[in-house]
Amino acid sequence: MKDERALQYYERLLSLGSKNLDAERSVSNNEYYLPLADVAEVLFTTARHARTVLQALQQRGWLTWNPKVGRNQRSHLTLHFDAKTLRQQLGKELIEQGQYESAFSLLHGDQQQFSQLLHQTSGTMVREGQLHIQLTYQRVFQPILPHKPLRNSERFLVRQIYSCLTACDHEGNVSPQLAHHWAVNENHTEWRFYLRPRLEFHSGLALTPEVVAELFSKLKSLYEYDSELAHLKAVKFGHQTVTFELERPDCSFDALVSDLRYSIQPPKQLDGLGGRVVDGCGAFRVIEHSDERLRLEANDRFFDLPALTDTVTIWQLDKTPNERIELEHSQAESSPAKHENLNIQAHTQTRIENGSLYLLLNANGSLNSLSNLQRAYLCSVLSPYSILENPDLNPLSRASIPAHNILPSWTKIKRRVAERVALPETLSIAVYDHQVILDCANGIKAQLALLGVECQINVYTLEAMHSKANEGKLTEEITISSFIVDDNLPVSVYRWMCSDAVLRQGLDAPCLEWLDTQLSEIREQQRTDSYLKELESVATNLLIENRLLPLFHHRQTLRWGSVLQGVNITDWSWPDFSNVWTEEESR
Repeated sequence: MKDERALQYYERLLSLGSKNLDAERSVSNNEYYLPLADVAEVLFTTARHARTVLQALQQRGWLTWNPKVGRNQRSHLTLHFDAKTLRQQLGKELIEQGQYESAFSLLHGDQQQFSQLLHQTSGTMVREGQLHIQLTYQRVFQPILPHKPLRNSERFLVRQIYSCLTACDHEGNVSPQLAHHWAVNENHTEWRFYLRPRLEFHSGLALTPEVVAELFSKLKSLYEYDSELAHLKAVKFGHQTVTFELERPDCSFDALVSDLRYSIQPPKQLDGLGGRVVDGCGAFRVIEHSDERLRLEANDRFFDLPALTDTVTIWQLDKTPNERIELEHSQAESSPAKHENLNIQAHTQTRIENGSLYLLLNANGSLNSLSNLQRAYLCSVLSPYSILENPDLNPLSRASIPAHNILPSWTKIKRRVAERVALPETLSIAVYDHQVILDCANGIKAQLALLGVECQINVYTLEAMHSKANEGKLTEEITISSFIVDDNLPVSVYRWMCSDAVLRQGLDAPCLEWLDTQLSEIREQQRTDSYLKELESVATNLLIENRLLPLFHHRQTLRWGSVLQGVNITDWSWPDFSNVWTEEESR
């Protein structure tokens, strides 16, 4: 008997309390003494079939039935669940089996109940020898396209779905990915990468040197890549090679192409006509991307070690934002009667992100730019500590750590109290739609109100903010944005200074010229393992000149049960899907 049919019979039995049967039948709300004929009447079936149904439901653990021998003898019937509880438990089992549509139907399309069960079952499950990860997240993901401005979680997903020619770690060490080898000429103006043989995209399209050359040629034509690839003169391809010819030396071009913005994708995907199910070449491929969920499946054609996880399903639910990702669920017993609380030890990894939220003071020489004295005064009076005093902060904001430089490992900048100067009567603040950034904006607005300044907060999407910055139309006096770094830390920091549209639109021409000169010297003279030391002095100079004010570093947390192995928090706070596994249960 299928679950849905069994549940229909059980719910008919729950109506016994409202039937006009023998008054002696009921001892309590869920315990009855009644003849089998009365049960058959409630089930709309024969006495023989009613006996079969009761036996089947008893085997499921839903009820206890003690029959009495003889005509009109009263049998003892006890019902163990109410209808809502039973539906939820059956729905939970269906979700654990990956039968999401059936679970939603069983709950009569109740979105709230379905969301609660998804959250309760988040974690890992083993079905037919395959490991499945299910998570819930608080918002809908943008299309996972490497060349677009992306928030933190989408950047993590880029790394799961795509690969680059090379990889780079926090120390600046470069290692092979799609390219198994590369070589450079003596003056670092020609880099040749040797691709692995028989590479394919998830769609089955061949990943050839010609495709890679076409992709980089198209990237160079995009405004967002103009600064980084300004020195790229030509891209040529051979039988199994791609050669980049540069106009100026670049000692670390092999590290630059490790950045997720240089993830290898079909060139036609840059046209934005393919929908949300993108075509990549990484450890996981996208099999569904909707407003409800993102589903990933291990890529059997992956060039490297295959992922230990077979599928990942991320449900996108509207709930309070937080930075804690949980993998605590352990597969439950199949019967609701056996549903128990398992005492599983929880493990937690916590880290302070390398990036930060920062306040950019407009100094680009436009009508809305602030003077040197105004910027110095604002940087001395606006404080992240004051923002944290707001009792209405959401938990994610309250867990943030006040920042004193762009990276938490860099020198702590202490500011002098500047002399008070006249400020405009009104100031505008540009932000994008992120809860912590909105909290920061409201905190800054409250602080400026104490100085007699009225503020207007303008909220954009991340892509719209970058688009306005590219067009020179982000005219607010103050911008609050995020500096996001990835697993290739030195390159991430360099790229942010070199080409982040939001940062650069707030700087004046002399500052931009100085910044580009510093970055060009680093690129021409330094290997990647020296980048962070050189870039720290550049960033510190921007802070001392009161162009930037660091606000917060996020505290990121990953929590999981002891049944899981190989769980590690990544730079984006998500678990490394490829290496999660569980021990085989003893028989």
